[in-house]
Amino acid sequence: MASMIYKALPLYLLLLVVVRSEAAAFVPSSVFEIQNLFRTVDLTKSYLRESASFIIENISEEPQNEYYVAVPSEIVGNATAGHLAIMEVKEKRVDPVVSLAVEVGPFNADLGVQFYKVQLSKPLAAGETSTIQMATATICALEAQPKLIKQPEAQNLLWTGSKLALSPYKVARQRTKVKLSDRGANAYSKSKDDPQVEDTALTYGPYLDSKPFAAETIQVRYEYHFPVVEVTKLERELWVSHSGGNLATEERYWITNSAAKLSETFSRLRWQASGMAGERSTAIKGFSVRLRPGARDVYFTDEIGNVSTSNFRADIRDPVLDFRPRYPIFGGWNYSFTLGWNHDLGRSLKVLSSEDSGSDTYMLRVPLLEGPDNVAYDVAEVSIILPEAANVVDIFSTYRYYEKEESLLKSHLDTIGRTVVRLTLNNIVDEHRRHELYITYTYSSASSLHKPIIVSAAIAAIFFAWIILRRIDVSISK
Repeated sequence: MASMIYKALPLYLLLLVVVRSEAAAFVPSSVFEIQNLFRTVDLTKSYLRESASFIIENISEEPQNEYYVAVPSEIVGNATAGHLAIMEVKEKRVDPVVSLAVEVGPFNADLGVQFYKVQLSKPLAAGETSTIQMATATICALEAQPKLIKQPEAQNLLWTGSKLALSPYKVARQRTKVKLSDRGANAYSKSKDDPQVEDTALTYGPYLDSKPFAAETIQVRYEYHFPVVEVTKLERELWVSHSGGNLATEERYWITNSAAKLSETFSRLRWQASGMAGERSTAIKGFSVRLRPGARDVYFTDEIGNVSTSNFRADIRDPVLDFRPRYPIFGGWNYSFTLGWNHDLGRSLKVLSSEDSGSDTYMLRVPLLEGPDNVAYDVAEVSIILPEAANVVDIFSTYRYYEKEESLLKSHLDTIGRTVVRLTLNNIVDEHRRHELYITYTYSSASSLHKPIIVSAAIAAIFFAWIILRRIDVSISK
């Protein structure tokens, strides 16, 4: 028996090597041809945004329902070091535009490409065409050049990429537009009659009959007079209280400024002079956060305590919190702080059904993310703390890439503990604020009386114990 196992082992290892080599060398079949691809590289924010619109034609003889997107491996990375924040694909054959399901596909080590498989809305027949719209966002893709600057000196960022869109299919015609801030580019890759230069844009192309996986590296350096805000960690908690009719939100931020670092000692005098002159700076001076209507009881604290340099504009429709740290945060500097506010629970909670037994079903609808503009997040932990004795039925989010965990938390005067739903999100940006989180759970109205009954019983027990102790004669008698 052992000899048979040893004889079969080399065959098993051979098959394993073949399977792995096939996966490593995966390349999609050339069943599509791309026409009129227009790609936009947006460099106006502190992170890289790209979008593309193009027409795919099924050049095979059979219907196709899967389309592959190729992303360089240095952007995807791994679970702890990836930089791809957004991958959205939409299709337009007839109105309206529909979002397509995207899932991680094979990885080709030889090409250094991670494939993503896109499921078309319906099979594309031979010879038919469809319009695809794709958007990505990448963090840590822009590099300060030089990395060290003087305090009043302008900052330059460098983007390195390809003037050809990375595609596993042949591209009949394509163009790439690099969108810049109001200062434009001060250095960029050039060739004969390429690119076409505008005030705030560079247009490369058109290029005809590009082969699959074709790439030509270009670089664009431009002035960026703003901080590069990176939230290394965000802890966002939402506490649901049925008895108080309140939804309390608290967010704890750990941030760093990834802009160019100072090459000299910080000067407070020079900082005040530049502020009086209205000069732009790469330092983080403050933040502005738009809150949902009805926000109240707003606070801003850090490790020292309450920070008074804040202003809450309590507009009914568009409340805004403006706040400034205790000191300017230059490149390479860190800061941590806490924001908090309250909402009426009725604005976010809906009763789905009521049972005769008193157990009702609720649906909580809250934003997946809030916070300031132009910010990238390495890790965000979103926790929903439900009332004691609540049971989760379902969790749904319009953003699908997260890790979910459920646990119990005992807070003040709790006995059995509260259900906590924690979502962990990696590599996200401020644009994820448009996504929402839905939690369906059951909760009995009688459960809201659990804590008052426990407190009343504890007070009554103490009172009766005091009465009994008073009746005991502890005096020493002869």
